[in-house]
Amino acid sequence: MRKKLSLIFILLFSIFYSAKTNQSFKKLSGNFLIDQLKNETDSTKLKQSQNLPPDSLSLNLSSENTAKKSTSIKNFLKKSTLGGTLYFWDRNRERKNRITQQYVNDIIQTTFFAELNFKSAYIAQMFSLELGGYGIWQPNSRGNNHPSEMAFSKHKSRWRETWDDDTGGFSFYKALMDFKFKNYLWAKIGYLQPSGQTLLATHWSMLPGTYEGIEVGTVLDFGKSGVLSASYMWTDRYKTPWYRKLDKFYRMGPDSKRVHYLHSLGLKYDMKNNLVLEAAFGQSEHYLNQYFSKISYKINLFNSPLSMSYQFYGSQNQGNSGIKVYDGLAFLQGITFNYPIGPVGIRLEGTAVKANGKQGYFLQRMTSAYASTQGRLDISWNSRSDFNARDEKAIFAEISYQLKDIAAFLKGFVIATSYAYGWDAKPSSDPIYDQSQKIWERSWNLDFSYSVSKGYFKGTLFQLHYTSYNNNSKHKTWSGGYANIFQDEHDLKITVTFPFNLLTPKK
Repeated sequence: MRKKLSLIFILLFSIFYSAKTNQSFKKLSGNFLIDQLKNETDSTKLKQSQNLPPDSLSLNLSSENTAKKSTSIKNFLKKSTLGGTLYFWDRNRERKNRITQQYVNDIIQTTFFAELNFKSAYIAQMFSLELGGYGIWQPNSRGNNHPSEMAFSKHKSRWRETWDDDTGGFSFYKALMDFKFKNYLWAKIGYLQPSGQTLLATHWSMLPGTYEGIEVGTVLDFGKSGVLSASYMWTDRYKTPWYRKLDKFYRMGPDSKRVHYLHSLGLKYDMKNNLVLEAAFGQSEHYLNQYFSKISYKINLFNSPLSMSYQFYGSQNQGNSGIKVYDGLAFLQGITFNYPIGPVGIRLEGTAVKANGKQGYFLQRMTSAYASTQGRLDISWNSRSDFNARDEKAIFAEISYQLKDIAAFLKGFVIATSYAYGWDAKPSSDPIYDQSQKIWERSWNLDFSYSVSKGYFKGTLFQLHYTSYNNNSKHKTWSGGYANIFQDEHDLKITVTFPFNLLTPKK
């Protein structure tokens, strides 16, 4: 894989080197032509005797070639994209101390991000290059929780983490070669983010995580019968956006057995009648199998679209893994409803989990260790907890309102409130824990956002999100058989996003 990636960058270097050499050659050629003009008569006679074109015609041909190359470069740049985004992030989170019953500062941080990305025009209408990098500056970082996931960890590698500090710096998030053949086939190779139908996904801070791998896909349009989208991805390394080094995969960390690769195949069939069917399968080498299916349907209810879905995510130990993350098939299944009525938006969702085994909760990713990889999950509540403990059931309800309905000058302002509640959460199946205990947990959220719709700052987004979370657990954070449940929290997040373009494709 790394040899293939090296070839990509060697190709790029060759292109730039050739361009530079060509400029030097033209300069030397100019000096040579001046000397030749001093002997113009003899040179012309010589060329006539050899049946060659005169110098004046050669100069015209050279000028035409130079002009053509200059035009080609300009056309290439006109079809390329160069842009990025500036981000501001501020967070204040406090967590209850179980012993004192007092809230203490857990995260206090202010972070600035700058991201730049480039996508070249297609060469021969088939090949394109994509590059992306970002920098982080964190002027304020206090609290007890590291890494905060909104700056770089002090350690570049996940497997060297000591959980003690954050820092600023620079890293990349994509460097890939993009291939397409008409509308039938596409492929990406390099450092990339999954874009197809597979079960592989990335973590996010303000930027996504990065895989080293290859992804191929196809889109087949059968007219009125529907559209089939399919893709396959293979990867051998990954990094979250708060680490700077791509790491190998392990089952639980570098002290456990290495997982040499992950791969996944996914399908999506849009029947063009508001019914969409999806399915996917994924594997980590000699460790876990993962399954996914989803049915989405949309109907018109009182002149407004009601979107519904059923989703199933499953995970199971492979028979030859020699380790049991789960006892049998573990799964998370969910039902979602989304119904906008004019300026009002309504969401209602529910999930149910089965995750018997020592881990004690369901994970959609194919490795168990923190920040080692990520998997697809189309249900997201932004309510602090994952609500994914063993046997846990949970519901989520949200109502939003677009303030432009009150007055035109409030266009772009949206407020929302939501509530999540989970119950019957059991601990790990490990007999060292009290199997009779059950926990409930709940979150109340408030959201306020403003999006600029025109002018120089078009696309700029301001967001405020507040969460109040609590549960009835008597255990310390991440303990008592509940390895994914923490103590009560108050969490306030403020973000500002400012996109910009330096080079925009022109038709």
